[in-house]
Amino acid sequence: MPIPLEPEKLSFYSNRLLEISRKKQFTHKRINLFSGLRLLSFGVMVAMVYLFSAGFGMLFLLASVAAFITLIVLIVYHQKYYRMSERLQAMFEINENEIKVLKHQASAFDDGSAFSHQLPFADDLDLFGTHSLFHYLNRCQTKYGKKLLAGALMQSPPDERYIGLMQGAVSEMALQTEFNQDVMVRLKLSLQEKQVKQSDLEDNKPVYLFEAKFYQVASWLMPALVALGLLVGIITGNYVLFTLNSVFSLMLAFGQTKKMLLLGEEIGGRTQALKAYAAVFESFGKLNVEAELLNEMQRKTSYAARQFKQLSVLSERFDRRNNIVLYILANMFLLYDFHLARTYENWKRKYMQEIILWVDTLGRIELLISLGTYRFNQPQTTFPEITNEPLLKASSLGHPLIPDEQLVKNDIQLQLDPRVMLVTGSNMSGKSTFLRTLGVNILLAQAGAPVCASSFVWKPMHVLSSLRQSDSLQENTSLFLNELKQLKYILEHLQSGAFCLVLLDEVLRGTNSEDKYTGSYQLILKLLQMNSLVVMATHDLKLSKLEESHGDRVVNYCFESHIKDGKLLFDYTIKPGVAINRNATWLMKDMGIID
Repeated sequence: MPIPLEPEKLSFYSNRLLEISRKKQFTHKRINLFSGLRLLSFGVMVAMVYLFSAGFGMLFLLASVAAFITLIVLIVYHQKYYRMSERLQAMFEINENEIKVLKHQASAFDDGSAFSHQLPFADDLDLFGTHSLFHYLNRCQTKYGKKLLAGALMQSPPDERYIGLMQGAVSEMALQTEFNQDVMVRLKLSLQEKQVKQSDLEDNKPVYLFEAKFYQVASWLMPALVALGLLVGIITGNYVLFTLNSVFSLMLAFGQTKKMLLLGEEIGGRTQALKAYAAVFESFGKLNVEAELLNEMQRKTSYAARQFKQLSVLSERFDRRNNIVLYILANMFLLYDFHLARTYENWKRKYMQEIILWVDTLGRIELLISLGTYRFNQPQTTFPEITNEPLLKASSLGHPLIPDEQLVKNDIQLQLDPRVMLVTGSNMSGKSTFLRTLGVNILLAQAGAPVCASSFVWKPMHVLSSLRQSDSLQENTSLFLNELKQLKYILEHLQSGAFCLVLLDEVLRGTNSEDKYTGSYQLILKLLQMNSLVVMATHDLKLSKLEESHGDRVVNYCFESHIKDGKLLFDYTIKPGVAINRNATWLMKDMGIID
């Protein structure tokens, strides 16, 4: 299936919503029909039982049995259509959400706020939180997928082979719309179940409570003795032996209640999640794909699907122990708890070490769905090209979070040398957005995702920044001190020799102008010694003179603003040179702040 052109994105999802709505209407009609038929068959059954009780003959008894069977069949079909309705509603919500995301409204998926504290510059580049890059990309339902997506945006630059494998996989997953949405629906529904737990068995240290030989012997001996006592009772009419053996069997089960509760806490309440994982793996294994990474993942999923199915059955059996009648009968005749516990512990011995790999594969499927959906929704994006040269070169580079109708794209070339780009410009001219555009697209490129550009060539690099600062009452630190801590972190990282892109926006803004100039000047001189690319936005035009003294390593670029017909205009286009226009005084006069 070809990726739709950009003008067709909204219509693609709108058409899906119309199709789903038609199916929902049909399903609701079926649900109402079977609800009525259930009520009718129940009434018929009650009437037939009453007539039989009133002595109207065996025919009415047979009719009541037929009505009961019909009722059971109708209940099955009613549940089938009810589940179908839930699935269609989830699918409707997912497609509705895609339209919201395309319109740059807040997505219904997790915004990743929980990860924001893990990276010093996460706020600088709007990586996490509402309307963040993570929020825009995320289609993950499980904690495994979210963790991998967050890690992809925060990780050190991976090797070239990994990026290439990811690009191939993302490119193919962009074409798997049906599968992608099916996975989102399955996982969404599994997490909507009451008292559901996401399977976190991989985080637990395995506990084995039924290893002793006693449990193996008792699990087979006691059911045999109970069966023998029942047989003796049937033959002789004396059920004393059966009663004694049954009571003893129940006492053995009751005596292990605490251990069963511990195992139940491990595995219980996860049935729906485990079934969904198994279904995702099974479906993924059937995809017709060519990408090397996807084929490698498929080799793991069929085996994992079988084991998750088996584990979901065990989880369901633990949950059914809450039925007191079933609990008593099963333990009285079969010593069921011993069998269940030993079966679960045998499963853990065989497969516990592999769970980590399986849930990582599940998370990677969700990661690829997220990046593939981004590619599907933004077909004008480009998969970047890796080079060994220390440079970043892009054409028509834009920020992926800015709506198309507002987006202004720029060309950029950073290299050694010059290694420091000084960007001047008036307030609101686009300097900060330009810095964030550079950082965000590099992070996308290094995650294996396409970038918002018509061409993009780069050498994988660390991204370091100091763009936004705030004071901290909790840590009793000022804005200025926080900025100094961030600059120290950046310099320490640069001294390790790693190739980096450093993004700085108006450094040392918390001090006087002379001190600010001196500190900024000395900082630039230090950065000139580092084997990294630096883009610094500044209002201090004196710093632009560094191009004269260090022309081989420093270059000036600017964003300009213009006042025309009493209006302040910006073109948000970067140009070589130093900004000459100002707007702060004009804006203050225009707003009536000063005369």
